[in-house]
Amino acid sequence: MLFFKKKQTKDNETEQKSSSDMGHPLSANADRNDMEDHKISDSFYLGVEDTFRLKETLDLVVVGKVHGTIRTGAAVYISNPGDDDAPTNLTTVVGLEKNNREMVESATDTFVGVRIEAGSKLNLKTGSVLYTRDISAKDVHDAYIHALGDGLIGFRHMKLEQADYDKLSLTDLVEVRRLYKWMVESKKEQETEELAAFNQQVFETLNQTICKRILSVKEIYTVVNKRTGEPHMVSKTYEREDGNYVTSPPDIILITKAYLEVWKNSFPPERFDIVKIENGEDGKGIYNFLGSTFYLNGACGVTVLFNDFAIDGSMLVPKPDYSNVPPVQVPVTNPDLVRWMILLGQMEPNHSDEEDKLRQIYYGFLFRELKKAQFIVPIKMDAEMDPPDKDGKTVLKKDGQMMIAFQKGKGEKDAVRMYTDWKRLRMAYKEEEGWSGLIQPISGMIEPFDCAINATPVEALGCYVDKAFYEEFINK
Repeated sequence: MLFFKKKQTKDNETEQKSSSDMGHPLSANADRNDMEDHKISDSFYLGVEDTFRLKETLDLVVVGKVHGTIRTGAAVYISNPGDDDAPTNLTTVVGLEKNNREMVESATDTFVGVRIEAGSKLNLKTGSVLYTRDISAKDVHDAYIHALGDGLIGFRHMKLEQADYDKLSLTDLVEVRRLYKWMVESKKEQETEELAAFNQQVFETLNQTICKRILSVKEIYTVVNKRTGEPHMVSKTYEREDGNYVTSPPDIILITKAYLEVWKNSFPPERFDIVKIENGEDGKGIYNFLGSTFYLNGACGVTVLFNDFAIDGSMLVPKPDYSNVPPVQVPVTNPDLVRWMILLGQMEPNHSDEEDKLRQIYYGFLFRELKKAQFIVPIKMDAEMDPPDKDGKTVLKKDGQMMIAFQKGKGEKDAVRMYTDWKRLRMAYKEEEGWSGLIQPISGMIEPFDCAINATPVEALGCYVDKAFYEEFINK
């Protein structure tokens, strides 16, 4: 593209303001007086499909379809709807070009090249949006989505370099993947073997880049279920032709900061909290949160914004490898059990026939895992014990006594308290108060006692097992 000499402004400087200086232009209460020193243009918005640097100037050329009328000299807002912390900038249009290098003073509802004053100092990229102050938030967002689709998929056919991926935010990447998936599925019948291989490579690159970006963003948000106090799990159950049921691996929901306000409306505040997970100074906050969610709670992956695809947990945080760790040093965890306890705990007391059926399916999985699980029984010693051997066995010294955590049972027996992991145990029994643990399955305790599993202030995540229940439903 060839642009005429830059239109001069006072002192050859560009006026730029961030949203922190003037209030976001999409805000209903924003001050409009900051436009008085600029030439007022017709109303327009434009999603940026591509950008071009110019030699020997800070100006930048962007291309895309303008909706409405854009004029040279127009004051224009620039924002990146997919970025978490990007400011909204105000600058000036200094040149327009359309129809194969035709220089024009204005353009209406057409594809156009726009020269932006000092645009190279702004974070302009595919998906950026230029607009006047009167444009609605919906139009800005629609322009953002269409620019990503038209620029990266329609024009460049996803033939991107790593540098192109690096410019995209996590929200951008997720939106591009959603759009590309829709395009691929809509043209599945025309897909050649070569194109199928290319599409697979694109999805692999997108997935890997999304994973890296999840772990590197400053902050991300998740949906917490108020009944369990844990990240809400989403799973689907399908009935097979043979009458049996299959349940999809449950995932948690991740929300980017850029979409936070919109996504809040999808989760009623009486049932859910939206919680911020910060990466922190060491950059490990999100990694550690996900590791706990996968390998303590039993979530199998994450969805980011949309449920059209899920990322397997192992792509984000590798499963702990205890193959070279002595058995006595392996931490007690029961993710395959806890996931069903959480899914059941999320269900509201008042439920439909369909939810009753789902509840019974979850119970079936829960009973199988209860039989296999190893639990921690809280104990407190009034004397020291010998260090455990390689199998974890130890000897209580003479005259020593051991206190075991009990509660009043529902029948004639007392109930011994048992915990799926140290996280739940420490919610009730503190290390500084002398409480440690003894590892036992339910089968080791059910004869003399009932078993109260995960007795904590979070009642929805606990269950109670007596001998009759154990024999009828678990020990089958």
